[in-house]
Amino acid sequence: MLTRDALIREYRMRRGNLPGLLAVYAAILGTMAWTAMSIV
Repeated sequence: MLTRDALIREYRMRRGNLPGLLAVYAAILGTMAWTAMSIV
């Protein structure tokens, strides 16, 4: 699971790389949704 520090690190590495940033957000949202579904 990514932490906020990992997110900031990813953002700094991918600054100016919008598709990469969106991919990171999509992965996080997907993980949260999958976790929520598995809990329920």
